[in-house]
Amino acid sequence: MEDTDILQILYAQNPWWEGKPVQAPEQKRRDFYFLKKTLADKQITAIIGPRRVGKSVLMQQLIKDLVDQKVPPKHILFAQLDEPKFENGKNLLIGKILETYFKHILEKSPQDLEGKIFVFLDEVQDIEKWSEVLKSYYDRNYKMKFVVSGSSAAGITRGSSESLAGRVSIHLVLTLKFVDYLKFKGVNGDLDDISLKLRYKIKDALDENNPELLWSNLRKFSAGLVPRQHRIETLLGEYMVKGGYIELLDQNDYGKCLQYLKDLLQLVIYKDMVKVFGVRNPKNIEELLLFLGNHSAELFSESSTSAKLGIKNQTVSEYMEYLEDTFLVSMSMIYAANRSKQIRNPRKVYLTDNGIRNVLNGTYSPKALTDSKDVGLIAETAAHNHLLRLGFFLDPYNSKCYYWKNGSEIDNVIVYAKKPIPVEVKYQNDIGSEDLKGCKEFMKENDSLFAIMITKNKLDYKDKVFYIPLWYFLLIC
Repeated sequence: MEDTDILQILYAQNPWWEGKPVQAPEQKRRDFYFLKKTLADKQITAIIGPRRVGKSVLMQQLIKDLVDQKVPPKHILFAQLDEPKFENGKNLLIGKILETYFKHILEKSPQDLEGKIFVFLDEVQDIEKWSEVLKSYYDRNYKMKFVVSGSSAAGITRGSSESLAGRVSIHLVLTLKFVDYLKFKGVNGDLDDISLKLRYKIKDALDENNPELLWSNLRKFSAGLVPRQHRIETLLGEYMVKGGYIELLDQNDYGKCLQYLKDLLQLVIYKDMVKVFGVRNPKNIEELLLFLGNHSAELFSESSTSAKLGIKNQTVSEYMEYLEDTFLVSMSMIYAANRSKQIRNPRKVYLTDNGIRNVLNGTYSPKALTDSKDVGLIAETAAHNHLLRLGFFLDPYNSKCYYWKNGSEIDNVIVYAKKPIPVEVKYQNDIGSEDLKGCKEFMKENDSLFAIMITKNKLDYKDKVFYIPLWYFLLIC
């Protein structure tokens, strides 16, 4: 591509260079505040997550914040790399963009920079040798901060592990958490403050071996939420059906929401998986996804799935990797000290968004909440996906979620400082001894400090078991 072609695209993508306002929503999710702090770090910030969860919006909000802080507008470069006009020169694109930027916009070389510049590269994973180009700039210690994004975990992590080891920090952005969903729906006030304080109280209770510390705070903050509880519970029902894709927040027509998610799935399958992974038969991916939609929150057997779908076992295994890589599914291994036992046992599969799960399951309707069996699986899917985030908060380097089976079964187990916490989902208020059997057995066998039972509306603490309503638990995560 010629310099003039690149400049034409960059001026369109960087209107602040000409004094025009940055177009970015005012309402911010919690991820924004974390990412804002990383702008002071030298490390490259990598934002990864599914398509259409708001990674580009977060970048625009960060840019607006920099402009508002009086960073010179031309010291901020944004390049949306999946722009069709960039299609012709993708192999050397990032290097060419940076060369053009320094030559024609800043009119100086990187070694002559007087102030720090910020470079935002959106959807970087499709560009060959992107990590090598960034490494060459990074290692010369120029006054440059890079922020990159990608919709493929492998596309980012593979590049960063090969060329950018120790030079990149990865931040996962998923569909909206329930606390962000509530904020975007106008339930504001102190929800963020309550959520963060209770997260820390979970950590404090584990550090100090003092479950009562958590219980006293759960009761205290619950009392303050009473005036908003009805509204929160109403929005929980909506969230359990619609899921957390930000573009569906204000769409009340479930038919249009359904079509949006179907189109999104087609985009992921036919653009990411066919183009990035070279999938030759995308129809098989569709069949596998439909199968998983009907078995989210259940044990997954590759051989059994292979037989039912008529797809080779190895192909199913590869497709599952692709689905995980594009953040459509997550998998849990069995909780066991023996690694070979973990490998031998089946994994548990979850769709990573309730809306996607309901589309594939054929239950994308508020009526799904009246089906006692299906609503339990919807609740478990939402709880699991939030537990992954809680696990990341407790220990970013061991944020896996497990399940446990030893006669009885536990839906989820997270680990903090080698202390396992069993989390069982029973979306009901009457909890009997049989419902508690798994928690009791797990705590006895693994010396757990406490267990969490996620209920419909029951809040209590008894015999080392916390009973926490789903709405309250999701808010904490």
